[in-house]
Amino acid sequence: MGILKKDNSQSLQDKKIIDNIRGLAIDIIDCAKSGHPGIALGAAPIMYTLYANHLNYATDNDKWLNRDRFVLSAGHGSALLYAILYFAGFNISLDDLMKFRKLNSITPGHPEYLVTPGVDMSTGPLGQGIASAVGMAISERYLNNYFGKDIIDYNTYVLCGDGDLMEGVSYEACSLAGKMSLNKLIVLYDSNDVTLDGELSRSFNENIKMRFEAMAWQYLLVTDGEDIQDLNEAINKAKNSDRPTIIEIKTTIGKFSKYQGTSKVHGSALDEDDILAIKDKLNLREAPFAISNDALMSFREKIDNRCGKNYDDWLKNVKKLSENAKKELDFLEHYHNKVQLKNIYYDIPEDNGEATRVTSGKILNSIATKYPFMIGGSADVSNSTYAVLNNETTFANNNPSGRNINYGIREHAMGAISNGIALSGLTPFASTFLSFADYMKPSIRLAALMNLPVIYIFTHDSITVGEDGPTHQPIEQLAMLRSIPNLDVYRPCDANEVIGAYKTILERRKPSCLILGRNKVDINKNTKVNEVKKGGYILENEHGELEAVLISCGEEMELASAVQKILTERGVAIRLVSMPSIEVFHEQNEKYQNKIIPQNKEIFVIELSSSYSWHQFTNKQDHLFTIDHFGKSGNKDELLKEYNFDAVNIADKIEKLLK
Repeated sequence: MGILKKDNSQSLQDKKIIDNIRGLAIDIIDCAKSGHPGIALGAAPIMYTLYANHLNYATDNDKWLNRDRFVLSAGHGSALLYAILYFAGFNISLDDLMKFRKLNSITPGHPEYLVTPGVDMSTGPLGQGIASAVGMAISERYLNNYFGKDIIDYNTYVLCGDGDLMEGVSYEACSLAGKMSLNKLIVLYDSNDVTLDGELSRSFNENIKMRFEAMAWQYLLVTDGEDIQDLNEAINKAKNSDRPTIIEIKTTIGKFSKYQGTSKVHGSALDEDDILAIKDKLNLREAPFAISNDALMSFREKIDNRCGKNYDDWLKNVKKLSENAKKELDFLEHYHNKVQLKNIYYDIPEDNGEATRVTSGKILNSIATKYPFMIGGSADVSNSTYAVLNNETTFANNNPSGRNINYGIREHAMGAISNGIALSGLTPFASTFLSFADYMKPSIRLAALMNLPVIYIFTHDSITVGEDGPTHQPIEQLAMLRSIPNLDVYRPCDANEVIGAYKTILERRKPSCLILGRNKVDINKNTKVNEVKKGGYILENEHGELEAVLISCGEEMELASAVQKILTERGVAIRLVSMPSIEVFHEQNEKYQNKIIPQNKEIFVIELSSSYSWHQFTNKQDHLFTIDHFGKSGNKDELLKEYNFDAVNIADKIEKLLK
């Protein structure tokens, strides 16, 4: 048997390109006097191999729907990513690289979606990237089945580090990916045995091979992260697997630095002597940003030869589609466009009342029948949250048309996976009890940062969930969600407002939370579907010259309505305002806001959660009928009595305060 020899000429050219990428990355960091040179020096061969030989993309359309996805889960390696994107020919200039980490540059400290061409996701919080990549792989399988292999057929790649694998969210998501056999998910694990605080062995000694094989992944090992041939072979093997793959690649953090292999090179810019010594070892010019034009052109030619025709061939395949399919593809590429649904079917209960969580389930199903790109699930509580598509099956690799995702008890992963699904053009919904929204906070924050149209369906929204007690009774969660920038929070009071909330969410196409109740509420004759899009509106007008405004939302609206009725009968001219969304209300013009809630009148609020949401409307604490302490175990009526939430008691206090 003959021995296969490596092509030395090609290996030398590969090394030249890789070393130029290394040099450029450390120049980027040095220019900013800030960044992470360790991963830039250690993982450059991995990134080069992926972009040069495997990743399918179009530099002139970085949002091409059928591109391979790449997620830099180890987001602190942004300088390396920007260097490789520049080398690959994306719309990034050397001047942009010189503005790394500078205000308003397109090269921020960590990768940001829709800021830098070629960046597929905002990353930085460790674990989020690898978990969201699972959502991208789910979407590929669904869309591959929906449109066919000629239209959608891509791989999702991740570069992660030890920190990503230690974060719990990655374990949850990888567990689910293995269960689903998401074979087009490929994780490149930069295994350098070092964390910021020192040697990895101080905090982590798991057997990654056994761990991932136990989760039904394929595990591969590359013992030398500088070996391009071994890297290629491993990636090719991963692309032909029937399981998701993790490739552990042994690297040296800060390769060629005097601090190589230590935590000193992780997160601080290198000193000038070290940079000059590195460049000397790599045969690079000393001048900053003086890259080899030969290396640059060679890399771009290599990419063009491999990827050049792919995008053009795809466009030809698109031309063969029906007009409707073409419109659907266009929508997925421009997923922030409004979802136009003419009619949302809703069957009004005979007794004119039901819990808003039940209404939500009906509306969700009505939407899904007309909109095929909605997919999602709950953290094993669909029987309680009603967030399930009743006429759809469960998604799996061997059932790619399924639109229900059985997340199991994995709230962290559900949030991150939903981001990956949204980044792929689909509209995800994710559901659990409101008290467990805390488990999803990092993912919700990233969705808000990326402006992704994820729909979060949170039920059991107040202490009136009852006997389960304070662990399940949300107090501070509404204030937490309302404090997140660019996140819309809707707390509808009845079925009409639930319908209005869904319509508004589908039109606004922003990350949105639906906060829903467990208890049955009557459909109010005055609630209006089309007023929800204004955030707040007058539900009951005052009788006489306005003295005060009472604001409420959710199931407490029935209590607030009773309070307003009592006060009206006593001769108090008080207006009742429904406020399904504070965020949307504040987007209305000042004239409308003052019309609904005049600033020169006394303002009161009833809501069974933290007062922090409502200080923007009144600075008088005794005007807020809210809860700033944990609840107790007991039934709904017992709890309302315990905390003095009855109509007569509140009416008495308001009347006294107005005198």
